[in-house]
Amino acid sequence: MQIYFRVKAAGKRRPVLELVEASISEYASSLREVIQEIVTEQVRRYNDRSIDQAIFPYLTHEQLENQAQSGKVGFGAAYDEWQADEELAVAHAWQAFEDGIYKVLVDEKVIERLDQPLELKEGAVFTFIRLTLLSGTMY
Repeated sequence: MQIYFRVKAAGKRRPVLELVEASISEYASSLREVIQEIVTEQVRRYNDRSIDQAIFPYLTHEQLENQAQSGKVGFGAAYDEWQADEELAVAHAWQAFEDGIYKVLVDEKVIERLDQPLELKEGAVFTFIRLTLLSGTMY
């Protein structure tokens, strides 16, 4: 089943990133299962990133415009060979939800619990809203 997700964060000028398409199992029946599938897919994409570097990296004007629309411009290259751990990433995502670090909306309906049953339909939109601001010093 194809779904979409986006990430929002409080206090950002551009709080909405573009919709990202994701494939999940038709048997995913709870938020816990959907988060597991989304995080696993994203970790695999991260781990499959290219570590090959061009001698003179560049972006075409079209690539620059497309990336600027999504809010992040980069070469898409990895600068080290570190690999993320899928199981650990999923466990952290579940714990962060339980700790109230982020909220999840499915087609504008707030989901309160990880094991809350979901009735998903093709093209459902998941919105992840990060509620905590990262601490740091502003100069």
